[in-house]
Amino acid sequence: MEVRRGLNSTWSDHYNVTHSLPKVDRRSGTCSKAKNVVFLKTHKTGSDTTAQLFFRHGYLNDLSMVLPRGEWSLGWPYQLETKDYIQTNKSFNIMCLHAVYNKTKMATLMPANTKYVTILRNPWSEFKSAFNYFGWKTLVPNANTSEPLEIFLKHRNEIYEREKFGSPNLRNFMAFDLGFPPNHYNNLSEINNYVKEINDNFSLVMILEYFDESLVLLRRLLCWQLTDILYVPINISHKRILRPDYEERLYKDFSTVDYALYDHFKTKVEDQIAREPEFIEELALFKKVNSDFKLFCLNVTKNTKLTMKIGKSKWNDEYVIDGEFCRLSRIYLLDWIKIMKNKLHNIPNQNHSPNLWAVKPRLP
Repeated sequence: MEVRRGLNSTWSDHYNVTHSLPKVDRRSGTCSKAKNVVFLKTHKTGSDTTAQLFFRHGYLNDLSMVLPRGEWSLGWPYQLETKDYIQTNKSFNIMCLHAVYNKTKMATLMPANTKYVTILRNPWSEFKSAFNYFGWKTLVPNANTSEPLEIFLKHRNEIYEREKFGSPNLRNFMAFDLGFPPNHYNNLSEINNYVKEINDNFSLVMILEYFDESLVLLRRLLCWQLTDILYVPINISHKRILRPDYEERLYKDFSTVDYALYDHFKTKVEDQIAREPEFIEELALFKKVNSDFKLFCLNVTKNTKLTMKIGKSKWNDEYVIDGEFCRLSRIYLLDWIKIMKNKLHNIPNQNHSPNLWAVKPRLP
């Protein structure tokens, strides 16, 4: 028995998704798939969902990855050192965990043709998320106040000067991840030179507020298939933190480097979207397929026999997805690290059943 799910899809033991775009070679058909990528993972920017794509891609394509000797980071919040990652005789293909960006150190570790990618978020939204996540309310003069964020901002410079050695990421968090030296936070000339340097050294700076658009740009940059960027959102809070406008003005004055980065690269992504040929068509296809993919991943947890067929289009070959692909798309990053340590370095993984992110029935 089949149940109609819309004009082009059905549910049965085989969930079939087809699309009416011309059956011609995908736009990236004449390019070579990029193997070597650094995804500089910034904090509280949607980077977990993005890093998940690189772990899945590395796992399915037998690529070498830079993995930590410890549990989760590559030396962050300090500069990357040899002691921070597992050595290998093979060339590395992918780096996608938290590390402070250092062009020289990463260039010696990765092949010369490596693509550098990162992601930014509206700095005010990023800060509010980080403030809650890292428990920075304990740094305010009266930790028991009902308005710790407001008090923090009113005493922002005082608190930063007191805490900057232990918590240098209290201001300009994304710039800190991207290697900007805190002693130049108030140097406009250094800030402008730094934004230019990131612009020159990174092939793509994604923007969380344009996440799907950024993923299409990523697919085109790396010559991936559409299936390579299918995702289930992970580690996402849907709680909106509403604050008075004057607080954002205080924070903008406090984190000028993050705003310089964000404003520059948000404009750049908007320009790329406008210039790229057939971008709107590909974006519409991706949004439709990814929406179907999330629904499929929800239903395959109830019926493991289901599969999802994605029809061939300009931007992808025909592909059949099963429950295992969904499972790989939901693994916690800490468990991905353990899985890849076992796969690449034969380090025993005691957890044979990795933690999986839940698939939400309705996603924004």
